[in-house]
Amino acid sequence: MQIYCKQCGTLLTQPLNPIPPDIELSEADGTDYVPLGYAVFEDGSFWTQHRGCWCVNKKDVRNLAVTKRAERLNGCCDLDGCDGPNLVCAQCQSEVATAKWDCWIPHAVLFESDRIILSTENTQPDNE
Repeated sequence: MQIYCKQCGTLLTQPLNPIPPDIELSEADGTDYVPLGYAVFEDGSFWTQHRGCWCVNKKDVRNLAVTKRAERLNGCCDLDGCDGPNLVCAQCQSEVATAKWDCWIPHAVLFESDRIILSTENTQPDNE
């Protein structure tokens, strides 16, 4: 599976696999919440404000940039994602995801489900 920007169709992740039940997510501060190469559909049990988002490893994302909206760039050592989406599509600037990269939380990128297209094929989806 891959994730694309709904507005312009830009590829936002490398190919990912849904996380199997035998692989655990890391809830330890400063660690990768999702292992490299996997995606998990967030049900709200851990990232409560991101229920319904696809969560991936920060090393699996492509073509994203940090927002220019200063009010979304809070954190101690890095972005904490507590103030709304802080990552935009590098092509069209649509707010597509929230980076949670700070020292006091597990690291993850959570994609806004209404701003992306999830493709299970190896071809780019039609974004119209």
